[in-house]
Amino acid sequence: MRKYFFLLLFITSAAHAQDINSDYKTFRESLLNDYQGFRKSILEDYANFLDGVWKEFQVFRGVKRDDTPKPVVVPKVEEVPVSPEPIVVPEPTVKPKEEPVTSQPEEPTKPITPITPIITPTLNFYFHGVEVNAAKLTTHKVSSIESTSISSVWRKYQKGESKDVINSLKLISTSFGLNDWFTFELIRNYADALLKSESSSDRIVLQHFLLTHIGYDVRIARTNKQLVLLIPFKQKMYERSYLNIDGAKYYVFQDNINPVSESSMGIYTYELPINAYKGEFVDLVFAKQSLKLNKGSDKTFTLSDGRLHITGTVNSGMMEMLRHYPQMDVPYYAESKVLPPFHRNIIEQLRTQITGMSQRQAANALLHFVQYAFDYATDGIQHGYEKPYFIEENFYYPKNDCEDRSVFYAFLVHNLLGLDVHLVQYPGHECTAVCFNDSSISGDAYIYDGKTYIICDPTYIGADIGMCMPNYMNIKPIVEQWY
Repeated sequence: MRKYFFLLLFITSAAHAQDINSDYKTFRESLLNDYQGFRKSILEDYANFLDGVWKEFQVFRGVKRDDTPKPVVVPKVEEVPVSPEPIVVPEPTVKPKEEPVTSQPEEPTKPITPITPIITPTLNFYFHGVEVNAAKLTTHKVSSIESTSISSVWRKYQKGESKDVINSLKLISTSFGLNDWFTFELIRNYADALLKSESSSDRIVLQHFLLTHIGYDVRIARTNKQLVLLIPFKQKMYERSYLNIDGAKYYVFQDNINPVSESSMGIYTYELPINAYKGEFVDLVFAKQSLKLNKGSDKTFTLSDGRLHITGTVNSGMMEMLRHYPQMDVPYYAESKVLPPFHRNIIEQLRTQITGMSQRQAANALLHFVQYAFDYATDGIQHGYEKPYFIEENFYYPKNDCEDRSVFYAFLVHNLLGLDVHLVQYPGHECTAVCFNDSSISGDAYIYDGKTYIICDPTYIGADIGMCMPNYMNIKPIVEQWY
């Protein structure tokens, strides 16, 4: 049975309709003010920049994640001899975040609930299996991939009535609780549906136009054979080619429907004024709102180590949306809140079960819960590719691995015990280190910024806090993130 998300609302009460129209008018005026302000910054002259000289940029191959093999079978304490005395782990290396600083638009002083307008004509298209409806744009064709053709079509879109289309897409994004990445996908799906029988160049030009007008710093570029999009992200993205523009990485995205394979790909694009506000970098973290695109069935889970237990449900459709999410550094999975109510539910269930425990007892209880409640498998075995989990995904897939367990344990310790936690990276392995307030707690540890961080490994089965896997005792760790 197909699901629909309609932009048309039917109002039965005249008084209610008046309120709705008033609210929508306020919302639309807010969007138009933002739109006009952004246009004045650079978009009004954008076609002129497209007409300018296009410069060739070097393309860099996508960065690969640590490919050190992970253990296929995790060690257990009873099978591995452990030093009776705590060891001093080598001083860690701190891995800084890669977050380009861009100017941010001001947040509205009073949030406005988006009200759906009545828009005709409309376009139905699919987004992750759900049929949605947005305003339909009059489209234009490019005659070639040369800059003059692109700028000519850009000017036609500028003169057309694109504001209602942009507003309707924003409303869908807000209603579904989409973050930047899924909003980016939504815009591309819209253009693909509208121009599915046209050329890849037509789709790329329209995607570029819509994305820039929604507020993202997106560039269009050409290779020897095709047009592509260049997208900057706040986080490092793995396994995707990129080029450097003004000190930032812009990742290459081809047409979804008809990508062209090129053995050697030089990329040409235009230059924009360095000091001008060009829009926002795409943020891969889930931080602003809860994802609301419920589809498919809910999966019920019950997890226990024999002492602590949690139960709940996750929506299979939303978890499938995340299956091929772009890969980033592990800390950003820890930062993300795909479903904030789900996070709160897990915390509240466990909070009642550790009440009355000492700090040591609670940290150990949570550590053993993560060790024993989940089955273990490497991403290669379970998925066929590297796939770090958002916290919610641990409850959807049958098994997880070391970085998934570490992110979840760090989340529990920080939210339940209020302690500082490091995510600690070793070659082919991830664990955590906790800064305890109780000075009587000791174990394998390192000093960072004058504080002692004690190793806590959710993948070392049976290990208590303060027990480092023997294979990593003398290896210099990398601190990736702390709360």
